[in-house]
Amino acid sequence: MIYDFRMYTLRPGATPDYRAGVKELSLGIRQRYGITLAGWYWSEIGALNQVVHIWGYEDAKHMDEGKEAFHNDPDWTGKYLPRTRGLVEKQQTWTMNSPDFAPVYPQVGEIPAEGTPEYIRKNKMVFDFRMYSFKPGAIPSYMAAAEEIAVPLRKSHGINLAGWYYSDIGDLNLVTHIWAYNDLKHFKEGKEAVAADPDWNGKYVPRVRGLLTAQNTYLMNTSEFGPVPE
Repeated sequence: MIYDFRMYTLRPGATPDYRAGVKELSLGIRQRYGITLAGWYWSEIGALNQVVHIWGYEDAKHMDEGKEAFHNDPDWTGKYLPRTRGLVEKQQTWTMNSPDFAPVYPQVGEIPAEGTPEYIRKNKMVFDFRMYSFKPGAIPSYMAAAEEIAVPLRKSHGINLAGWYYSDIGDLNLVTHIWAYNDLKHFKEGKEAVAADPDWNGKYVPRVRGLLTAQNTYLMNTSEFGPVPE
């Protein structure tokens, strides 16, 4: 699969309206054309008023055809665009790939109703959302270290990988990795446990030292329609 990875800056206070428009219109319109939602996040700490939505396509042909189809869907032009007009102040997009060790989410099914256990679970979860820039040619070494050490090490402390992407079109040498925590308490305790793990400092950090040029992090939330790891 390939991914249309989008980060939007919204007008202050616009996130609830934008999120409702996606839930009620955008998601279903895209799903008509076989486009899957791989992630939907909004910022809690870091740069505020950020929304990230990640859409999965089977291949480049499906991306071209799917985008053309939903952009010309009458519900898109007649309902969704008027619903969200004026809410977005800035848009950034990348075409991303994902490695074999990253999760692949199925088509979003029934959205949990407010107050149900799944709704409560998703609305308690927090996500350590990390965007790293690398020296040219360094991503394969970083990806190998992530698969062999970082992912299983975090998982041993109850931290699940929600998404792992590397850029193909847009800003190059960019990796985004997203880690799922049950709640803020788990976020604090899990990060402390990883930092104290001897394999982190003894095996992982030496493997990736010198590969990165910049790091940006956000604490993100998801929504009831966003896919999350089990």
